[in-house]
Amino acid sequence: MTEGYDTGGHADPTRAGYGGDRIDNRQANDARPRGADGESVGSLISGLIQDLQGMVRDEIRLARAELRDDAMTAGRGVAVLAAGALVGLTGFIFLMLGATYLLNKWVQMWIAAGIVGVVLAVVAAVCIYAGRNKLRESNFTPEQTIATLKEDREWAKQQTNSVRR
Repeated sequence: MTEGYDTGGHADPTRAGYGGDRIDNRQANDARPRGADGESVGSLISGLIQDLQGMVRDEIRLARAELRDDAMTAGRGVAVLAAGALVGLTGFIFLMLGATYLLNKWVQMWIAAGIVGVVLAVVAAVCIYAGRNKLRESNFTPEQTIATLKEDREWAKQQTNSVRR
């Protein structure tokens, strides 16, 4: 079962008898196309595929890091929003009661409650506005990853074109 695979379980052409020092009559008499350095086209393509796999893995790591940073920025914005909402609610309850009773000495109870409610609504709106601005700062598009993927695509095109020549 291990023939053709390395210790990590990945395909290994040298273990399957397709490369290395093992030469049989078919390989010795075979006139396979060779690259500029004498490498076979198969080994060039194999190297290209390995390079592409490595680049894709690196791009995935980069995308994860970018998204993690954006998620942290968004998390801070959500925390500010939650704090604003909690403070707004708590303040509304206590100040509504205290201010309403205080204003009730000069105006009717419903007018006092309205005045306190408007003031607290303005404070809550300011907190919500600040939190919303923090959320707008976060960008969930991994722009650096997209740019490097475009570069990788161009590199892969160049590599495949050079193998074809």
